[in-house]
Amino acid sequence: MGTMIQEAIKFAMGEEIKAAELYEKYAKYARSQASRRLLEDMAKMEWGHETKLRRFLETGKDSLARIGEVPNLKIADYLVETKLTETSSIQDVFIFAMKAEQKAFELYTRLADLEPTVDTIRLFRELAQEEKKHKNDLEREYETVIMRDM
Repeated sequence: MGTMIQEAIKFAMGEEIKAAELYEKYAKYARSQASRRLLEDMAKMEWGHETKLRRFLETGKDSLARIGEVPNLKIADYLVETKLTETSSIQDVFIFAMKAEQKAFELYTRLADLEPTVDTIRLFRELAQEEKKHKNDLEREYETVIMRDM
C-alpha cells in the first residue's frame, strides 16, 4: 500500500471520528426519539468505519459487509448547506449531516479510483455505499420529522 493511500486512509479516519462525535453531540438535542436514535446509530456506524479503516491500514484487508447499491433520494441536493452552532435547530443538524454524508460518499468514490487494487477498490466502494445509505436514512427521517412540520 502506497504512502499516498495511507495518508488518504488516515484523513478518512479523521473525518469518520469528526462525524461520529458530531452525531453523538447533536443526538442529545433531538426532540424526536426516532431522530435521536438515528443520530446515535449513525455515530456508532461512523465509529465502525474508523475501526474498519484502521484495520485495513494495519492488515490490508477489509471487514465490510456488502450492502449493494443504495438509492439517492436527492433531498439534500436541494437544500442550502448550513453551519452548526450550539443553538442550531435539528433541521440544521440534519441538513449539515446529509451534506456531510454526500461529501463522504464522494471522498470514498474518489479514493476507489486513486489506488486501483482489488482490496482498496472494494473497501472504498463499500464505504461509499454505506455513506450513501447514511444520507438516505437521514433524508427519510428529514422527510418524516422536518418536512411534515413545514
